[in-house]
Amino acid sequence: MKKTIAALVGATVVLAANAASAGVLTNVSVSLSDSRVSRPTDVTIRYTTATTLDAPSLRRNLLIATFGGLAMTDGDCGADVTFTVNGAPLAPAALSQCSVWGGNNVQFRLAAGASVAAGSNVEIVINSARVTTTATSGLYGATTFRTAMDSGAPIDTPATQPTYFISTPPPAPVPTLTEWAMILLTAALGGFAVLTIHRRRQGV
Repeated sequence: MKKTIAALVGATVVLAANAASAGVLTNVSVSLSDSRVSRPTDVTIRYTTATTLDAPSLRRNLLIATFGGLAMTDGDCGADVTFTVNGAPLAPAALSQCSVWGGNNVQFRLAAGASVAAGSNVEIVINSARVTTTATSGLYGATTFRTAMDSGAPIDTPATQPTYFISTPPPAPVPTLTEWAMILLTAALGGFAVLTIHRRRQGV
């Protein structure tokens, strides 16, 4: 009985510690290099951490996120996903997991020995080689966006989820009256030239 109570108390302490560590991600944004429908696009993700991430504390997930309106190529990251922390590149070796799955989910986990301090400005860029916008225009955004424990439990989350707009390209411009006049004049001159050449050939 005592062991059971001790286990429950221990679990409660761990949960309380995890809850106490939860914070708010700030300066959160997701931007697209090409926001038109059905287009390849770079995705630039920015945020500022509220809690230190490192292996000893089992807080290693730099980001777990799901993005609406974007179709991503599944698989492990390569040179097509880059990371900077406070303006300095984060080497690939600093990550033990860097993957895209389910068509629009990402998970980036720090390796043992790597850490990101609280208050760090993080920038992640996913190259257009593996991202395409949806065919339907509208307002989209992240449905999940958090730093997380090794277990996946949230650490820091934004106060509101970041959004982005995917738009339909504007219609082709209609020629102005002046442009129409130039088009008609060009056509008339072309027709006159053809007629003149034809008459000369007949006169030969």
